[in-house]
Amino acid sequence: MGISASSTARQTQRENERAYVRSLGDRFPLGDAELRKWIWCHDRLQPNSAPTLLSLPDNSDLASLAVWSASYGDYNPYSTDHPRPSINSFSGRVNSAKRVLEAIAIVENEIFPAGLSSRLAQGALGLINPPSRKTPANPTWNPPVSSSIDEISAVEENYYSISPRVDKFMSARGKTSYGYDDFSGDTFEQFLEGISVSCGRRGSRACLSRLFAIVSGGNGGMTQQTMAEASDIIFTTYSLSLAASFMKNMAYLDDENSGRIDWRSFIPEKDPKCMSPMVDSLLNHARTRRKESGQLSNTYFDYSTPNTTPSTASNGSETSVSLQEFLDWSETTAPMMGSALPTFLHVLFTFFSKAEYSETDATRETTFPPGVTPIFIPILTIEKPPSTAKFATSTPTSSFFHEPHWSSFDLFALSCTSLSLSSGRWHRLFSSEANGLSCNRLMHSILGYGGPTLLLIRSKDSRSEGKCGTSVFGAYTVTPWDQESGSFYGNSDCFLFRLGPDAMGVYRPKGGGDKIVEGFKKTSRSESNNSRNFMYFNPEARSKGYDGLAHGIGFGGTAEAPRLFIDEVLDGCRASSDDMTFENGPLLSGLDSSNSSHFDVEAIEVWGVGTSSQIDEALLARDGQREDAAKKIRQAMKGAKGQFLEDFQSGLAGSKLFQHRQEMRGRDGGCDLDEDDEDRTEQ
Repeated sequence: MGISASSTARQTQRENERAYVRSLGDRFPLGDAELRKWIWCHDRLQPNSAPTLLSLPDNSDLASLAVWSASYGDYNPYSTDHPRPSINSFSGRVNSAKRVLEAIAIVENEIFPAGLSSRLAQGALGLINPPSRKTPANPTWNPPVSSSIDEISAVEENYYSISPRVDKFMSARGKTSYGYDDFSGDTFEQFLEGISVSCGRRGSRACLSRLFAIVSGGNGGMTQQTMAEASDIIFTTYSLSLAASFMKNMAYLDDENSGRIDWRSFIPEKDPKCMSPMVDSLLNHARTRRKESGQLSNTYFDYSTPNTTPSTASNGSETSVSLQEFLDWSETTAPMMGSALPTFLHVLFTFFSKAEYSETDATRETTFPPGVTPIFIPILTIEKPPSTAKFATSTPTSSFFHEPHWSSFDLFALSCTSLSLSSGRWHRLFSSEANGLSCNRLMHSILGYGGPTLLLIRSKDSRSEGKCGTSVFGAYTVTPWDQESGSFYGNSDCFLFRLGPDAMGVYRPKGGGDKIVEGFKKTSRSESNNSRNFMYFNPEARSKGYDGLAHGIGFGGTAEAPRLFIDEVLDGCRASSDDMTFENGPLLSGLDSSNSSHFDVEAIEVWGVGTSSQIDEALLARDGQREDAAKKIRQAMKGAKGQFLEDFQSGLAGSKLFQHRQEMRGRDGGCDLDEDDEDRTEQ
């Protein structure tokens, strides 16, 4: 009878717990298992509530929350697939807590700018004026003597219990508007809202707004100011992406191999010059908005042209932007920037909770909650000779990204512009440094590749010849380079860009729609056609040079004069600032005007981008197309040789070889070849 009463009490407690969790789920966009985890973690952060299974020295609030999250691990009493408890379950979570503590210590001390960790804890996650807390530095667990499944299950259930908060909810039911009370006023509710927003569950704009508050706010990031320094916004986002990439690599290695990750490779660049193109892009956008709204009182200078000085806006700020200016700019120029904060937090709170990892997991696709798209500094891979592995994850030689590539700001800036560019891996298809400065080799390297590609170009400083200065620019397209054509093809999932050294610019298609466009007439001048001239791949060999069109690779403009064009012999490369397909803006730097200009190529690289599985499939597609082309050549050669052998065996080969002599004898005017032969004999 006592056992029955105990079972009934436990069942009632579980029902009350689910009712409490679901009441929170009505207001916060989190699953029941997630809410239960955050209830437990938040309670662990309160004074006098630390479990007895962990030793607790002092540490930061962000580290505290990360350690308790790892200690909770994959525990989920609501899942029917939850594995049976064991000693290994506890010990695995304890080891995860140790590893995340080691990783977050490196992030806070080496990667983050000073004070960012506390601003994240308070400004992003809503841990307002937290009391003095303790964090396990060396968590241990001493299992029960018998360690039976039932005993371990009872210990686990007690260890992860949230019954005090559930009891509080039940006692307050019907007394408050929401049906529950809280231990510490509204701090727990603000914590759940901070988790919801900062982890991306309320959308990208809400997350960007929270990021802006962290950067601009005083008093720990909670008092949002009207303006924030553009350079601080960019550097904070850059640091978050580096930290997420570092912790992802740390999480995917076991204890024995964790030392192989060199955290020094993830230290952000401190030189302001590396960030200036992106910062100037944000400031340009802000000044354009102020000018349009009449808020800019002084002269407006365009950062797209060199040797200009920023003007002073009517609010007296030269280097800061408002929240709305930042939101508008990020949506058009750097849409993936809103994923930096939720990506870091998701890695921090979930990646170290996995049971097992392998070294190959560093390049695999990772699962994120619905609506959250991650941004990572990509892994760069490179093809090797057939006698070795297909690709290596070590940093390849690149003319555009310094070593170690993880900390390259240009790599981060490009990752912010598109989903495929931030998906985790770039595979080098062509490099002028490795393959030679040849457009024909470039065309061969990308023809048939079945995935998104990024084209990077650096021009020489040719201002003395009336051309542009050193510029880094290029194009991105998701459409495969699968055909040679005198017409444009592709879809609107592409853009042109300038990476520097003048202000960064991203020029997306003006029109909408994703319909594949093929077969435009080369002479077409209609606006509807020219506004969809996305990509162009026309080698001279296709038409023997008689089509009257530009021969090479191009984007935008027309078939006679693409907006961005790489000439097949690299003599007539040019770029202009406007066309009917892409948004207007300069591609080249160091020009006195934005008119079209020729440029001399110094370096070119093409990268296949996306997830590892997408890149592998795209490489297989290219291999397949190359094999098909080689097969056709072999068949053609075999057919020609076979016909000659057949003629030779039948005796026709000789007559065919001298058939032209007979044809010449029969022409008007006469041609006596026999006499010529006799004359030679006599001589």
